Amino acid sequence: MDQGKCKLCNMMGDEKCVCKKRIVFVMVIVVLFLAIYFGIVSAVKIYGDYTSPRALTITGTGEVYAVPDISTISFTARSSNESNDTQKLQSDIKVSVDNVVSKLKVLGIEDKDIKTTDYSVNPKYGSQACPGISSSIYPPIPCSTSKVVGYEASESVNIKVRDTANVGKVLAALADAKITEISGPNLEVDDINKIKDEARDKAILDAKEKAKSLSKSLGIEIEKIISYSDDSSNQGYSPMVYKSSMSDSVGVSAPNASIMSGEQKITSNISIVYQIR
Repeated sequence: MDQGKCKLCNMMGDEKCVCKKRIVFVMVIVVLFLAIYFGIVSAVKIYGDYTSPRALTITGTGEVYAVPDISTISFTARSSNESNDTQKLQSDIKVSVDNVVSKLKVLGIEDKDIKTTDYSVNPKYGSQACPGISSSIYPPIPCSTSKVVGYEASESVNIKVRDTANVGKVLAALADAKITEISGPNLEVDDINKIKDEARDKAILDAKEKAKSLSKSLGIEIEKIISYSDDSSNQGYSPMVYKSSMSDSVGVSAPNASIMSGEQKITSNISIVYQIR
């Protein structure tokens, strides 16, 4: 139908007369509407999947038992006097520590494994009797606690024992050297990071096996990992501190302590969030 007939039909009000331009215009409107509609629906679906995906959280645990292969022992040498001769104090401390170090070297402890962690020289304070008060009064009445009555020097040393079979011998050497302030031994695994990695790998494998079993039981499909987190920790123990009463006896060697290293448990806990459908 040509343009003249179309205009004529419109003027005559013939409902059967349809113009090509009007049909094309309506079709374009419909196509645009559908395109916008499906675009919005698709965008909403993608956004929903991204912000609120259907997820499954799985936890895994891995444990590794390791025998401690190193030990740390700390000791403090201390000396005090009632004079101002601090040089004498420091000299006494040096003699005491050097004596210990010489014994440690005989046991194969190297210089790199002997470390001073603290050294101090401090005044000692005490009270004095009030002037003008009869000396016959007992106990004397204190007037001040700020009077310096002497000095004290101390040095703290940390020892790393790489052969745990020597721990008892090291403790005995400290007792022979008249060292009474001893802390340890603390038994540890030297390459602890390697053991932690092994425990974490076991935890991840445990989580994967759980996810595979659950997906089969629930009838779901695992698509991908959304997030991962872990919280690893060490669970071990330290033997009791060795104390020797033999150190007060001059010329008597302290017996070797019996130290049982046992095992140290390293635990890894991980969490994996999977996207499912």
